[in-house]
Amino acid sequence: MSACHSAEPDIRLAAQVFEALRQRTADGPGITRDSYGPGEQAAHDLLAEQGKALGLEVTKDFVGNTYVTLPGRRRAAPMILIGSHLDSVRQGGNFDGAAGVVAGLSVLAGLRDAGLPLSRDVGVVGLRAEEGCWLPETWLGSRMALGLLSPDKLDDLRHVDSGKSLADCLLESGFDPQAVRVGERALDRAKVACFLEPHIEQGPVLAAEGFAIGIVEAIMGGPRFRDAGILGSYAHAGGAPRAYRHDAVAALGDFIARVNAYWRELEAAGHETVFTFGIVATDAELHSFSRVPGEVRFCLDARGCHDAVMQGVRETLAAHADALAQEHGVRFDFGADSGPAILPMDPDIRETFARLAQSRGIAAKSMPSGAGHDAGAFIEAGIPTAMLFIRNDRGSHNPDEAMDLEDFHKACQVLTDFVVGYPEAH
Repeated sequence: MSACHSAEPDIRLAAQVFEALRQRTADGPGITRDSYGPGEQAAHDLLAEQGKALGLEVTKDFVGNTYVTLPGRRRAAPMILIGSHLDSVRQGGNFDGAAGVVAGLSVLAGLRDAGLPLSRDVGVVGLRAEEGCWLPETWLGSRMALGLLSPDKLDDLRHVDSGKSLADCLLESGFDPQAVRVGERALDRAKVACFLEPHIEQGPVLAAEGFAIGIVEAIMGGPRFRDAGILGSYAHAGGAPRAYRHDAVAALGDFIARVNAYWRELEAAGHETVFTFGIVATDAELHSFSRVPGEVRFCLDARGCHDAVMQGVRETLAAHADALAQEHGVRFDFGADSGPAILPMDPDIRETFARLAQSRGIAAKSMPSGAGHDAGAFIEAGIPTAMLFIRNDRGSHNPDEAMDLEDFHKACQVLTDFVVGYPEAH
């Protein structure tokens, strides 16, 4: 694949769509696009309007995902699909998710204007309900379209604002939960040749290291212990010498220190991992200034990109816990491991992205995604999938999300080159 073609992504259109999205979904200092609510619907309406204005095909599936399609010569061939989600957290930023959809529109507009003959359809999808803050499950729109959502979730999941079930949310929005119950698939390997998800980076790495875009290696996975604890014995703070204590908090402090030291060792060996103790709490009814704590609860989220490394993490965490349990006279209970599997991106697409970026002189970094994305559902469905990160130096899920249109343009150029050069035989 090379960049020897006349197509150029329409960045002026992208800027207009971003501004329209901001205006239509503004909420205080940020934007709110609530899943199966008015904010998300406004974003989907805008996507459909833009698709029709470009003279492209606009459709919806049975759960409300919106598709804009530029037809190719072989309409029956699996399509190239670009996109992301259009919902957001409450009072979030304008680019999380939406940047991937607008990137797809920008690419399609450029391809249409260039009049290049495409071997297959190229589509943009705006996905529903990716965020887990409105309905307590992530990637809902993509999972339902791919036939991956268990039907019982339709009745079990409740919207945080209305209390209505997912099934009722679908019905009231004009969609069809029954299609989900019977396992219908709007998307599968026979219909989608590959899925490409551009997305703002949700951390500071690209900005700190001077890269415009990132080529995602994998969505991190690993052990997650949401309800872990250490059980020792309560004692009087003044009456219990150190040798006679069973101090749960002291054991946890040593455990956290050992985990952080191990993390530094992994980084020194070149392994990208993250460890987070997001909750640490003693019992508010029993803890006291003058009491040795006999119990502490905590959660631990560990993430990495390689199965062998994360298996080593599991074994090392267990070994440290065993040693500290003996040293402090306490008992560790990690509880259930709810950690997801590592989801690797397609290596051939990643390699192609890297080559195309290099041919244009675009600085691109190979990197993991610490957060989950709709791309993960497509990987689970067996569809070749890849992600491009776009530099963003102000974090994500907040009103200050920032993305330079020049960086966005570079990601769109790589996507355009990929689409134009996609082998007809695939």
